[in-house]
Amino acid sequence: MKRSISILWLALLVGLVVLAAWQSRRLAEVRRERLPESYTGATSDVPPAITFVMVGLGGFRGVVSEVLWFRANRLQEAGRYFELVQLADWLTMLDPHASEAWVYNAWNLAYNVSVMMGRPEDRLRWVLNGIALLRDEGLRFNPRDARLYRELAWFYQNKVGDVLDSAHLTYKTALARQLAPCVNTNGTVHVTPENRERLSALRLDADRMVALEQRFGPLDWRLANSHAIYWAAQGLEFATGHERLMSRRAVYQPLILSVANGRLAGDIEAQQWKTAPNLDLALPTAEFLMDTYRNHPSATMKMVTRRFLSHAIYDLHRNRREDEARQLFAHLVALPSESKRQPSFEDVIKKVEQRYE
Repeated sequence: MKRSISILWLALLVGLVVLAAWQSRRLAEVRRERLPESYTGATSDVPPAITFVMVGLGGFRGVVSEVLWFRANRLQEAGRYFELVQLADWLTMLDPHASEAWVYNAWNLAYNVSVMMGRPEDRLRWVLNGIALLRDEGLRFNPRDARLYRELAWFYQNKVGDVLDSAHLTYKTALARQLAPCVNTNGTVHVTPENRERLSALRLDADRMVALEQRFGPLDWRLANSHAIYWAAQGLEFATGHERLMSRRAVYQPLILSVANGRLAGDIEAQQWKTAPNLDLALPTAEFLMDTYRNHPSATMKMVTRRFLSHAIYDLHRNRREDEARQLFAHLVALPSESKRQPSFEDVIKKVEQRYE
């Protein structure tokens, strides 16, 4: 009797494994049908290790992947981030077209492992490893995955561009020095054959950079937020559904930050880090926000747009750029308002002044 039950359980287990393998194979076929560019774009230069795993395990990759994800969650809960590095590599090998695995691995490198390092230069190495993993490998296998572009943009905006990490100045300075040979004195891209090659090594397209400058204004490519705009705008081209709003947010957030401090004003060689406002970006940023609100109307989007417009009007007015300030004011009064009385231009200036007092 016991032997019969054991055989029954074994047969059931084998059946479940076969079913999981079939489902995994079917999922791969669906992905291949819906995202043919991703598959054809990666097959010509797939590393032998990944080819071996994909062909050798076949439909059983899904089963192995589930086991590894379970193990990865346990390691993360225990804070064993170094062990996660190798495990996450295996996950990306099992299914290089699963964006979750690339994001998981890159976040672990840039956020978890990096902060375990004592020296800023060691932290920088792990942050760059996380960025390179998404940029050079994740997007290589998933060139139409909007989420990967958005996550990469966030790495630049948050990890490099913000001040939350004690080594943030090391990250910022390294990026500025890396881009310095490729830009003009104001930070805009300087297109030459040599610079095209340098930028290409960083997976940056000079023509795309020029197009973004024409669209948004003189972006300073020595600063992290300009790179966040670059990658988020590229991902927006592939975004659909709710991801479209997420991708637009990944564009307008660094744009807003760039208006406030999007121009390098310090001396990199003298290790004097200083940024200044880049008000030339104010009008294009306002137009992008207004367009986002029109396509994705919400109370939050309206609040973000109104707050930016109010502060940009004030900053432009202080810098005697009245025509631009008035153009932004026209956008502000065009927003739906619960108040029966629209504020005057002077009202907006006074209200922002009171916030600064």
